[in-house]
Amino acid sequence: MGTQAAADGEGRSGSGKKAGHAVITSLRRAVATVTVCAAGLAGALVTHPAADAARHPSRAHAASSGPALKKTDLGYKATVYGTKVLLDGVEVRNAKTAFAQQRCTRYVGREVTRGADITDLGIPLVAGGLTESYSRTYQKGGVRGVRGVSTIGDLELGGEFQGQQTPTLKLQGLTSVADSFRKADGTFGHDESFGFEGLSIGNLPEQIPQELQDLLDLISQGSADLVNQVIDLLSSVTGNTIDIPGLGSIGLAGVKSGRTTAHSASSQTYALRVTVTATGHPTEITLGRAHSAVYEPVPAGVFQSRAMGMALLGGNDLVSLGGLEEQSLPCSGSNGKVQKHSIADVRVLGGLVNMTGVQYALMGDQTRAGAARGFVSTTIGSLSVPSLNLVIDGITSRVDLRKPAGTTKVERTVRTGIAKITLNGEEIAVPTKAGQVVDLGDGNFLKYRVLSRNNWTGVETRALTLTLPGLIPGGSVLDLAWAGGHISPN
Repeated sequence: MGTQAAADGEGRSGSGKKAGHAVITSLRRAVATVTVCAAGLAGALVTHPAADAARHPSRAHAASSGPALKKTDLGYKATVYGTKVLLDGVEVRNAKTAFAQQRCTRYVGREVTRGADITDLGIPLVAGGLTESYSRTYQKGGVRGVRGVSTIGDLELGGEFQGQQTPTLKLQGLTSVADSFRKADGTFGHDESFGFEGLSIGNLPEQIPQELQDLLDLISQGSADLVNQVIDLLSSVTGNTIDIPGLGSIGLAGVKSGRTTAHSASSQTYALRVTVTATGHPTEITLGRAHSAVYEPVPAGVFQSRAMGMALLGGNDLVSLGGLEEQSLPCSGSNGKVQKHSIADVRVLGGLVNMTGVQYALMGDQTRAGAARGFVSTTIGSLSVPSLNLVIDGITSRVDLRKPAGTTKVERTVRTGIAKITLNGEEIAVPTKAGQVVDLGDGNFLKYRVLSRNNWTGVETRALTLTLPGLIPGGSVLDLAWAGGHISPN
């Protein structure tokens, strides 16, 4: 049964027809553009993990479940991808390419490899080639660690658009590496790198910003240290971004960094972010994301957890928006300390959906004897859908975990709640049973407390799912207030 949660006082009344139909119509047109481009991408994108393994036989062996796998006393985790594309602020689901995620594990010799051949991203003025990602847990001598690598063969921006020639940007051979490890002496370390083989910018207008001229001067010098010089230049300008008039911009998605403690190490490289604005629909592309981390101790196993405010799937399953600064525990837990994260205000698709008071809390603790406990919770203070005059206050989800010593069995308790639902200015009955459906009219409906189970999170709940056929072209489904957790011996 779902428990009734108290409202936090930050709920708002719906703005209904006052939301501004012109703005909503404009946003729907933008999302329609995303959907069309995503459909083009779906036809152009070919993933080929099997082909990648054939080119790299050693990787195929490491990914097997045979003798190469060895259980250790460490927890390993990595996330790697080649490209992530946001069009008009909406993530194009099929454009997150070569996504190789190494979920928390205690085993070395485990590898996740992904590849994609993107001959045409399906988005105007953006084209690419081969991108590959892999993450691998390893042991070499007395060193144990996890390494993530992202490689992008080439990316081209610009060209002819609506009869006009725009500036062009070409990037070749981009590689991002993030390596985290524990050395034979028991101390932790990290190593990260980022590089590219070529960068060119052409067909520019006569008048350009000084920062762009500085970048062109660096490129023309052909220095062996070009990569570091470009990073230093981007780091020194406002917003870490240089405008390219008539095309868009190039900037840093983040700089390479790493961190060690007495019991962990982490490494990450975000590489570059390029943006195309010449089409009238800003397209932001993040390139070469690699992150890895290693933790101790893990006598009870590794924590698999996530807290997430919302996931939206729409446009006939081609457009996705989710995460909202998704949070998870370190593989070893949090040593009994509660980790909190807050997001004050969220405007989804420019205000088609609004949220306030989004809060996450996570905790994990384990003993040397092998017992463990923890929890994951997500709270949304208030959610509103102005076009429906719908407001939902006090949305909560929580999963509590407990694993006694001497067993791999994990006890899980799920709690969800909704404080109040207001539709067209009137309060309606709040659902209290898992799977209960509330009809919101015109084909819109709410489903309460949706549960799922898998080998990763064990059990995961969404406090509610909103199905809204008319919100954007192709319809949409919003999963709200996610909480999931598991303690895995592997």
